[in-house]
Amino acid sequence: MRKLNALLIDGAASFLQETREMMEQFGFEVETAESGYLGLLRAKQEFFSLVCCDYHMEDIGGSEFCSKLREIPKYEYASVLMLTTDDNSKILKQALLAGATDIFSKNDLTELKSYVRRYAERETRLLAGRVLFIEDSHVLQAIIVDLLTDMGLDVDAYTSAEKAWTAFQMGGYDLVITDIMLEGLMTGISLVRKIRRLASEQCEIPIIATSGFSNLSRRIELFHLGVNDYIPKPIIREELRERVHNHIIAYQRMQELEAQRKSLYSLSMLDDLTQLFNRHVLREFSAKYFSEARRFDRELSLAVMDIDQLKRINEDEGYQKGDQVLADLGKWLKRFVRPEDLVARWGGDEFVFILPNCDEETAVSFMQRLLKRLAQIKPAHLPVSASIGITSINKEDENWHDLFHRADSAMYRAKMSGRNCVVKFQKETVEVN
Repeated sequence: MRKLNALLIDGAASFLQETREMMEQFGFEVETAESGYLGLLRAKQEFFSLVCCDYHMEDIGGSEFCSKLREIPKYEYASVLMLTTDDNSKILKQALLAGATDIFSKNDLTELKSYVRRYAERETRLLAGRVLFIEDSHVLQAIIVDLLTDMGLDVDAYTSAEKAWTAFQMGGYDLVITDIMLEGLMTGISLVRKIRRLASEQCEIPIIATSGFSNLSRRIELFHLGVNDYIPKPIIREELRERVHNHIIAYQRMQELEAQRKSLYSLSMLDDLTQLFNRHVLREFSAKYFSEARRFDRELSLAVMDIDQLKRINEDEGYQKGDQVLADLGKWLKRFVRPEDLVARWGGDEFVFILPNCDEETAVSFMQRLLKRLAQIKPAHLPVSASIGITSINKEDENWHDLFHRADSAMYRAKMSGRNCVVKFQKETVEVN
């Protein structure tokens, strides 16, 4: 999570105090300065992600202040807001040309307050999603993976397009970032072409292309191929961060709208608290998943997850906090699973996952990653773990209830084994992972 710190520069003590209190409401750590040159000195001593400055200061004009601030290292990317009592389009133009991000009236702080609120929400929001990242420079790959992970994203990073393509076909990604020039037989261009030619919804995934060759005809061709965005190298971290944020949010919203359009389910099919499917839907659809797996000889795995110590959370923190844990968990689980998976609340603190086209070992890895991410997201700001049991379809199964009983049994063994682990069912023994 990025630190929210701001530098507020104004000669009027009362305005400084009012604005400072407003910004602190949204989580900012605020430093103040009474003059422009003192503000520049403090900006050199410490980096502030947001700078608010009076346009008419006694010692330096707003436009000159912006120009000097932008010359300080790192401040070429900071947000700089000009505050003025004037309603003058010429002042606005001068401030923007000098490097101001935006300009606000001091006569009414409503718009400034709205900007600060949205800025704080954007900077502190952790995204939930998966990124497929292809870059053959190990140094650059490590830098970008660190940036994306810090945003709350799960990242699968590869140095070759061939391996990335294999991973992509498993599904579940919200964004692809690929270098165009890659080692091996398959280039980034070939990867983009393969993705866009898919007949499934995966072909709509946003793609950001990167390249060290900033050639206009190459960029145009990339957009013809279907990339959504292009970032030249060397990559600017702040620019990539904002582009990734916009593409993932837009894609996930599009998916949500598409899901609503396709599936106008009645409220009776959803669990009120988690907004996941309820056990009635699970019973209805589980037979369909089972029969299709049998008919077409496909892999099918089932996982049962039980939240550890939810009863203790209810007793120590109150039932409202326990309900918030379940509500936050339900919202996150819908993002975490693949589009073809089904996750439902079975009841109380128990959840069931139906994972089609997923063998047992893949299901174990998937659920291990779920436990790792669960420890990071902290539903309702509480540390939460879970015990998970897994099994997969076999020739002896007569119906989905056979799978459920095995997975449920493995889940209980996970709880007996110390909780916070994944156990796959075996006839004579269970294997703890």
